[in-house]
Amino acid sequence: MTTLRDNRTLFAGILLGVAITVSGYFGTGYVKSRQAASTASMANSMQAKTPSESLGNASQSMAGKTISGQPNDEMPSVELTQEEEKAIGIQTALVKRQNIQRTLRTVGRVEQAETQLSTISARIGGRLDKLDVQFTGQPVHKGEAVASIYSPEVVTSAEEYKLALENLTRSKGEGLPEAVEQARQLVSASRRRLELWGITEDQIKEIAKATQPNVHITIYSQANGTVTERKVTEGQYVKEGDVLFTLSDLSAVWVKADVYEADLPMVRSGQPVEITTASLPGAILRGRVNFIEPMLTEQTRTVSVRIEVLNPALRLRPGMFVQAEFQNVSGEKELAVPRSAVVDTGMHKMVFVAKGNGIYEGRKIETGFPNNDIYPVISGLREGERIVTQGTFMVDSQSRLSGGMGGQFGGSKEFTHNEADKGANPEAGYQITLSPDTVKGGEPNQLHLMVIDQQGKPVDDAEVNVRFFMPAMPSMGMGSMDEKTALTRKGNEYTGSANVPMAGSWNVTVEVNRNGKRVATKQVRVNAK
Repeated sequence: MTTLRDNRTLFAGILLGVAITVSGYFGTGYVKSRQAASTASMANSMQAKTPSESLGNASQSMAGKTISGQPNDEMPSVELTQEEEKAIGIQTALVKRQNIQRTLRTVGRVEQAETQLSTISARIGGRLDKLDVQFTGQPVHKGEAVASIYSPEVVTSAEEYKLALENLTRSKGEGLPEAVEQARQLVSASRRRLELWGITEDQIKEIAKATQPNVHITIYSQANGTVTERKVTEGQYVKEGDVLFTLSDLSAVWVKADVYEADLPMVRSGQPVEITTASLPGAILRGRVNFIEPMLTEQTRTVSVRIEVLNPALRLRPGMFVQAEFQNVSGEKELAVPRSAVVDTGMHKMVFVAKGNGIYEGRKIETGFPNNDIYPVISGLREGERIVTQGTFMVDSQSRLSGGMGGQFGGSKEFTHNEADKGANPEAGYQITLSPDTVKGGEPNQLHLMVIDQQGKPVDDAEVNVRFFMPAMPSMGMGSMDEKTALTRKGNEYTGSANVPMAGSWNVTVEVNRNGKRVATKQVRVNAK
């Protein structure tokens, strides 16, 4: 086992692995191959090989160093040389305020607008002798005849009206003013009765001219629309007020879109919405939100949002499925960062702030609702700070593999061979030598360790523990792994068997205790084959 010269070996391995991905050497990419190798190696006695083994001596060129003592909930940080920054292709940008146009896309269904519904009813009872509307779906225009009805009551009222007219004519001939006025009142009353039954002005004139009253009364539509229900047939007797037809005016329709409760803050009344559907390729219809349902559907955790859409060409038909795209432009400028700058660990979001001189500080941030390319920042950043926008994944990977996340080793600083744990008030000058030079993943490894004190003498009364640790990598779906081994003194050295669960890069900590007190600590990084 070699000592930790610095992090160049591992970091270069990652970079070169990415380059090899482009040429097809690693199949579907470094991350996928790494993840697949991890899973396969654990399932098959952990026999996979690491990228560093495949790359050989080419991994000696890079050296990312984690920086200890960082604030902000121990977020990871890393230090890179100019050559490393250039090799990664790091790009940075200033955090600034801007208007954010957010887009919410969801599915919806077309429904007939309830405000566009109307009915055609019978104002009098009788027999339907003729229907001019024969089937549902038939278009009907305002003023169009839809049915003819025979009613004995209409016949009687029509005869009364004719008699009233004849009586008025006789009264005028007699020249008696009171008789004329009474006759006029009788005509007006009988006429009013016909009008209440829906008899039109033209029909009333026809009754007055006819020698015999027409026993059939025509029913006319009072609205435009499409017949959605036909409730009668020819020859059927109906009562006053019975519904004959239901019409729906489809020149305007409703789109009911399902919006998840988490997205509701992005929806407001009057908001513009673009409607597209597979049946109209390339066509974009526009509408506006006119109602948001007050109740949530518990099964789907969605709220129905009603969008009113003009439909003059009847291109949208009730029952169609459509895509609804809600447009939302913020009126005020918001602090924002590109999506490429944000690392989502699964528990929180973070960015890397460029502090200068190659130092990149991890910073936890809280974000709002994003659009396709931008995250609004609620907290964690200030306007004018510079963040990494390209190369974020590589910087994050290095910081995680360096143990910086969470300070797993009492801080992310690397210890030299002679440096002890300062938190234990140790005696300075201990030398620790650990072998073998290489370990194998997925099987036990025999370790040998020598401890030399300040006077250069072997230490034979210590308790020695060795810890192998691999930090969690949420972005790769991997949890942390931790293996501890207590070594046994044998002569002037300490030996023991350590199980390294899998191939890969491991942080190794050696802890030496004498008389219950920690006197020396050593940290190295090892690539298990």
